[in-house]
Order: sequence, then structure tokens, then C-alpha cells
Amino acid sequence: MDASSSVRGAAHLADRVLGALRGSGGADLAEFVDSCADPTSGLGAVRLVGADVFLPHVVLDRPLSTQDAEVVAASLEVFPPVVAPVTPEQRVMAWCDWTTARALARLSGDAPVTTPEDPDAVLGPAEDWPKWSVAAAQLSSSAYPGATGPVVDAVAAHPLALCRGAVRTVLRRDFATAGRLARWVALLHAGGTPLPIDPVLLIGHIGLRVGAEPRRLLDLTVARHLVEAA
Repeated sequence: MDASSSVRGAAHLADRVLGALRGSGGADLAEFVDSCADPTSGLGAVRLVGADVFLPHVVLDRPLSTQDAEVVAASLEVFPPVVAPVTPEQRVMAWCDWTTARALARLSGDAPVTTPEDPDAVLGPAEDWPKWSVAAAQLSSSAYPGATGPVVDAVAAHPLALCRGAVRTVLRRDFATAGRLARWVALLHAGGTPLPIDPVLLIGHIGLRVGAEPRRLLDLTVARHLVEAA
């Protein structure tokens, strides 16, 4: 498999998911993989986009087709989830993989998945909020309408660290990370958590500067849906 093909495919797939959220139809994962010159690279793209492939279903309450569920299941077979993480990167990936597998199980009626270790081991101490917020951004696929679970609970326990991190990334003009943190800010706002920053202004500011990369726009679209639903 050509890794660069999967990366390019992930951008294309994210654009399809974005279009689905904007009302242009479904992401059609099976069609996407069939359209790839190398189906394995297509499955790699599905793994890179991760749980965000389910956003049209969890945000717009659309049913997941059997074919699309099979595509995600196949991607997890070809590129198995991390089950024994050792490095910090592997711990992040283990939780991202769990979010994907859990969403698939919920939407398809499959058996529940095994939960990784405590997410606080990934996030670290909230007192070191610059590093904590970077880890929270890496776990942003867990922030979507109706999201629950250990990662959500761990991030929601530290709204001040989250907001400090979001402001810091904006000041540093790191709008990719800022968009991921905006998803968490919007989720906490939707859940009624008092916050020291206005999520609407935050999302608007990032939106003017984030560019046109589909995966960045996808983060902001989710954040906007969360705020509008609050």
C-alpha cells in the first residue's frame, strides 16, 4: 500500500463526509473504496478519517448501510486497532480506534468493544494545560453530538484547561489544532458547562483563517452543529 495514496484518499473522503453534513447526500464509503485504484489504500483512508466517517449518521441521524458498515469493519481487519499501547502516540491511537469501533458497534448492532486504559494517562495532568490540550485535540474524534464515554468525561472535567488551550492555539495561529479543540469547546457548551470563552466567536474566528483543507473544515462543521443544537 502507498501511504501517500491513503493520505490523499483521507482528504477526499473527509470532503465527502463534509458534503454529506452539508446536505449533498451520503459519504458512501463502499462507493469511495470501489473508486480507489488501490482498495487497500482506500481502506487506509477510512482508518485515517476514523470515527468521523460516521458523522453524517450521528449528526443527521441517517442509517448506516450494511455495505458501509462492512467497509469500516474491513478497514479494522486490514489495519488492526492498537490493543497494547506503549508510546504516547499509541495511547492516542488506541482511544481513536476505540471511538471508531464503538461507533461501528452502536450503529450496526455489533458487540461492544473493549475499553482502553484510563484516558487521563493520555491527557496527562490538566495543570500542564498546554500539553493536556494538545492531547485533547488529538482525541477530537470523540467530540460529536451525543458523545459519551471516558474520553468525554476526562475532557469535560477540565473546561478551563481546554479553553486556555484553545485560546493559546489561536494566538499561535495553529488553526488546525484550534479547530479540533473547538469541537470540545462546543460539546461542553452543548452540555451546559459554563465556559470562559464564547464558542460561537471562537468558531467564527477560526473559520475565517483555517483554510480549505477538508479535515479542518470538518472539525468546524461538527463544532457548529454542536453549538446550533445547544
